[in-house]
Amino acid sequence: MNKKQRLVIGSSIIIALLVYLAFSQGITANQFQVSEAVAAKDQMKDKIMYVNGSMLPGSDWDPVTHILKFKLTDGISTIDVIFKGDKPNIPPLNENGSNIQAVVTGQFNGSAFEAYKMLTKCPSKYEADIKDIKK
Repeated sequence: MNKKQRLVIGSSIIIALLVYLAFSQGITANQFQVSEAVAAKDQMKDKIMYVNGSMLPGSDWDPVTHILKFKLTDGISTIDVIFKGDKPNIPPLNENGSNIQAVVTGQFNGSAFEAYKMLTKCPSKYEADIKDIKK
């Protein structure tokens, strides 16, 4: 290999590494647990946040406006979430709470977190065992 080929290959590797680092850090930089999101709320003003926590019982779905309101907690802090979009596939919460893990994407607007994207654990985790249904 001549000098020019080594320079091109070396430069390509460095550029690829820099692009990878830029995108991977950008993805994880704004991920928070609920208590971390509450603490960082002022610094993250007008920035998109990914907030992870457990849904508490008492969600409220409005089929006309397509708004789901619920509380998200990490056991330390709790936030009110207003999710706008299609109804997510969420199982009914029992009286003790089902510990449904959710990640919401959005921004704080005052004390409420306005989410435009919501991910929950796989709904099949909450489906009844077929043996239990037959009993």
